[in-house]
Amino acid sequence: MVVCTLSAQAVERVLLEQLQADWSSYTNRAVCITTPLIVCGSFYDSLILAPQRLFCPEERAIGLADGDSTMYYDLLAQNQAAGIVVHCRNNYYNVRCGDIIRNLEARVTGERHLLTGKSLSTRHAPADKLPNPKKNELRVVGANIENYFADLGGYAHKRTTTAQQAVKTKKLVKALKAMHADIYALCEMQVGDKAPTMLLEALNKGGKKYAFVSMPLENMDRIGGCFIYDTERVRTYAQPLSAYKDTASHYYGRMFTVPFEEIRTGEHLIIGINHFKSKRPGRTQYDTNLRRMQNADSLLAMLPNAVQRFGDEDILLLGDYNCYTQEQPIQTIVRAGYADMLPLGNDNDYSYSFKGEAGYLDRCFASPSMATQIVRVRPWHINADWYYSHGAYKMKDKSLHRYADHDPIIVDIYLR
Repeated sequence: MVVCTLSAQAVERVLLEQLQADWSSYTNRAVCITTPLIVCGSFYDSLILAPQRLFCPEERAIGLADGDSTMYYDLLAQNQAAGIVVHCRNNYYNVRCGDIIRNLEARVTGERHLLTGKSLSTRHAPADKLPNPKKNELRVVGANIENYFADLGGYAHKRTTTAQQAVKTKKLVKALKAMHADIYALCEMQVGDKAPTMLLEALNKGGKKYAFVSMPLENMDRIGGCFIYDTERVRTYAQPLSAYKDTASHYYGRMFTVPFEEIRTGEHLIIGINHFKSKRPGRTQYDTNLRRMQNADSLLAMLPNAVQRFGDEDILLLGDYNCYTQEQPIQTIVRAGYADMLPLGNDNDYSYSFKGEAGYLDRCFASPSMATQIVRVRPWHINADWYYSHGAYKMKDKSLHRYADHDPIIVDIYLR
């Protein structure tokens, strides 16, 4: 539980409320914060702590969607006031978001900023065990797998080495197998056949028979989307339909639908992978919102064509939408008649954490007919709670934790 020893200088025991009331009077003083603090995130050389988990304001309150709201700005101010940045020499693999740190000893260096002399470590539980799907249920997983490349030149070379990519592949395969899914809808995979083939070879060891459907592009150094599916459980019955016809579009390979048939029952469903335009680091929901709205409009324009082409109205939309729940693109999709399944389950949950604030960037939408067939949907917290940076894989790490920066979304369906 804690943590560091500062110096021979006397350490004053204080409640968090005392510090928050007058930070300036404690500057340069050594303190022991007796209020239990929760790890909300890790960022470079610091941990972000607060009395409770922090959620992104856009997850809870309407900001840009219908005009600015007082609640949005109240939440923004509350997060800024609650969060404490602790600079430390830290082995980040020894902490997990949600862990509790008690009796933190540190030196106050400024408002909401503290400095420790040693690294912090906590006791934390491993990732929750994921129950297997029940008999006659179809399991579909939506997952951002964080720049999975077979060719490590160009853009990918800046992100990881060959040895680190091998560790990433092992961790990813271990995680995917633990999910026991029939269909994986994967974002941020290198377009073309090389990366899916590399992943498929590892997945098929042990007797499984997986196949893939991807959207190829001429530029092989881009990230796109890919479906991997168990050929003994499901099959495709038509070619994919993309939201874009312009192959020069940066998001051509990131938004497309594929129709699947459950072999056992002959029932059909249409699954879409979508990866909307990202925000730039440190920017608010306003940043690149127009691009994400264009993504949403293109998606909604494609779906009636998918229904007509594939002959079914059961539509499941997965992927990384780079939008929190109350942002305009998400609300646009909901208003178009597609149920947002995740917040209906638990509005205190999340799939992503950035700078200490958690929320859903990864979504699960369902058409009305599809929503009635979904048995359960949940994120599996094996990534977002752990520290991650590009090239940070430890060569001896055999866990399935943190193969990427987003948690996968697990969807169990009983088709009928």
